[in-house]
Amino acid sequence: MNVYHPRLSAGLWLAGMLVIGILGGQALTKDWLETGFLALLPTGEQQPDIAKATRQHNQLSNRKVIWLAGAMTSGEAIAHAQKLKRQLEQSRLFSKVVLEFPQQHYIQQYRQLFPYRYQLLDTQMQALLAANPDQLIKQNLEILNSPIGQMQAADLERDPSLLFGRYFSAQNPIKLNLEQGIVVLSDRQRFWALLLTDLQDERLQLDKLETLSSLVDSATGQVKAAGGELLVSGMALFTAHGAQSAKQEISTVGVGSSLGIIVLLWATFRSVRPLLLSSLAIGSGLLAALVISVLFFGKIHILTLVFGASLIGVADDYAQHFLCDSFGEKDWNPRKGLKFILPGLSLGLASNLLSYAGLGFSPFPGLQEVALFSAMGLLVAWLTVVLLFPLLLTGFTFDHQPGILKLTSYWEQRWPLWVFKHRRSLSLLLAVFVAGGLWRLTPQDDVRLLQSPPAELIRAADKIRSLFPMSPDNQFFLVSGKDQADWHQNEQRLLKRLDAMKQQKALTAYEGLSNYWPDADRQQQNYRLLKSALYDSGLLERYMTDLGFDRTTVQAELKRFAQAERNTVALPEWLGTADETKQQLWLGCEQSRCQSTVALIGIKDMNVLTALQDLPGVTWVDQVESVSSLFARYRVRAGGLLLVAFCLASLGLGLKFGWRNGATIMSVPVAALAVSLAMLGWFDQLFSLFNLFALLLVLGIGVDYGLFFFMAGDRRASTSLGVTLSALTTLLAFGLLAISSTEIVHAFGFTVTAGIVTALLSAPLIGLKVVYSPRRHEEKT
Repeated sequence: MNVYHPRLSAGLWLAGMLVIGILGGQALTKDWLETGFLALLPTGEQQPDIAKATRQHNQLSNRKVIWLAGAMTSGEAIAHAQKLKRQLEQSRLFSKVVLEFPQQHYIQQYRQLFPYRYQLLDTQMQALLAANPDQLIKQNLEILNSPIGQMQAADLERDPSLLFGRYFSAQNPIKLNLEQGIVVLSDRQRFWALLLTDLQDERLQLDKLETLSSLVDSATGQVKAAGGELLVSGMALFTAHGAQSAKQEISTVGVGSSLGIIVLLWATFRSVRPLLLSSLAIGSGLLAALVISVLFFGKIHILTLVFGASLIGVADDYAQHFLCDSFGEKDWNPRKGLKFILPGLSLGLASNLLSYAGLGFSPFPGLQEVALFSAMGLLVAWLTVVLLFPLLLTGFTFDHQPGILKLTSYWEQRWPLWVFKHRRSLSLLLAVFVAGGLWRLTPQDDVRLLQSPPAELIRAADKIRSLFPMSPDNQFFLVSGKDQADWHQNEQRLLKRLDAMKQQKALTAYEGLSNYWPDADRQQQNYRLLKSALYDSGLLERYMTDLGFDRTTVQAELKRFAQAERNTVALPEWLGTADETKQQLWLGCEQSRCQSTVALIGIKDMNVLTALQDLPGVTWVDQVESVSSLFARYRVRAGGLLLVAFCLASLGLGLKFGWRNGATIMSVPVAALAVSLAMLGWFDQLFSLFNLFALLLVLGIGVDYGLFFFMAGDRRASTSLGVTLSALTTLLAFGLLAISSTEIVHAFGFTVTAGIVTALLSAPLIGLKVVYSPRRHEEKT
């Protein structure tokens, strides 16, 4: 304060805000808002191989949106789907809209792989040729004499054994009913026409997500008006709902906090200038927080803005403490007021920054963003008050005693005396309440609590999955090998076990590359198997003769077989003919390591599948379980972090004010933390990692309130007003978070709200003996 110059300080503040404004003009013109759910989750904790596999596994599903148009007849369902297709194409949201499954792709794939037909055998045919090749001939004759025989006869001269047709058919393990080239599914009530779409970008911007939601609502209404029913599912719809909910919550928290602050400030100060100054502190803090966060992270998640909106109530604390101090004495001036409250403001800021720094140590990008956003917002709001307010409040005085000051003064005087009078019964009641609440506290670490989708969205997804069991589950196997041959061997071992479990109904289907592409050794084994079972044995020649082929045609087939002996289709060449789903299974070969994923469809017994990770080169990957276990581990670490933050705060206060006084100040956050945890238990609220991070904020706020009352001296009345207004505005922000539909956001808001209320009730007890002691009373007299 000895070198403090209001004009110079205000100039520094203005220069800093100009820099932030210029940087913001550049940063906020880009795509800076993240809406995807997966962006909230950590990536660095997983092994690189698993992280890459998870990313590739999710890449396809993030863009897919599945539509089922239902009606009483298949013809009506197809008609609804055809109208829907035109509507989706016109929206320009999708890179691909597939209703009629393109036959040209399958024809091209068939032609490209046909030269390798002697090397490509599906598992069932391998077993049949090895055990009983005569049975294959018998099956062929049955097929050729069946109604579909004419279709098979088209390629009979070039593929007389019909083996390649079987291999090609086995590429799609789940058989679907086609009408007019359209997949038609059915249940007991309706027929459903399938329409598949791929979004243009898996990371949709907020406006595109709103467009998608509107499109779904519009299409659903049109199909329903025509007498049908529409089911829609996809990760993008869950993301769209989450973004829409977050946007509404930003509006609710932001507008609610702002209106509450306006009402409180006007009722207290009855002047426009304090209102404008508070708005300036809040606005500059939020702007700086947004710009610095976007510059640091590149993008910030929309949920960060939900928590950022709650910062309005906290950022206003510094302004209110400064303004309320003007009621503390008659000859108050801004410089004198700043000198008195600066230690409390600075220590309060330090405790809050320490709390938010705790959030920054978490591995979750979302919490790291909240930590930086909130810390920068509070720091700049503090700088605005300290550097700018003394100049802008020069010559300004309040000529009234606000009614709320009388209320807070009365409360500040009476409440501590009442508590002191009933301290024994209240202490016992508090101990029982805290112990009972902690006993009822049950941790919940399920990552799915990050999302709270509506019931109808979940019902639609479940219904689609039951009708169209083609979408892979979140769980999969990662298969590795030191080279392609080793990888192929490891995956084959896994697929044989999976096939047995499929027979036991543990899952509906699975997708593994080695089920479709045999490696070079396997291809040569297939060729030799055909050679011994059909060609060298003369079985194929007799079979072709019985079918009526002349000698020339039979010899031509034998010649083609002999010439194809050295044919081998390499994996890259085979992948070039495969569809996108199968291409995504291959992760490639790097650093003497080849890897792929095996996708699972319709898992019914998870325990049986997890046992398979004991196979060599096989790793079980459960995205939900791995992140949930990560939540559990970091919940324990967050508890340790909370303890470290508590010890650091106690150490700092002890060195500054003495150990006894430090312990007295720390009693406020201790009570707030204990009651917050007990409230979670008594009200059956979610208790997870995020609650512990919320308790870090409760720690900072509790220290803040305790400090102000400890340092209040003769200004307890104005301090009580400042702390009460601060608590009310903060409660508005975090109380509004507590009504969030997202479980974790709700729990965060509930925890901080309970802590703030407790800190507000506990803080006036600090300094009680000093103010009301008989000696102090005699000195005043």
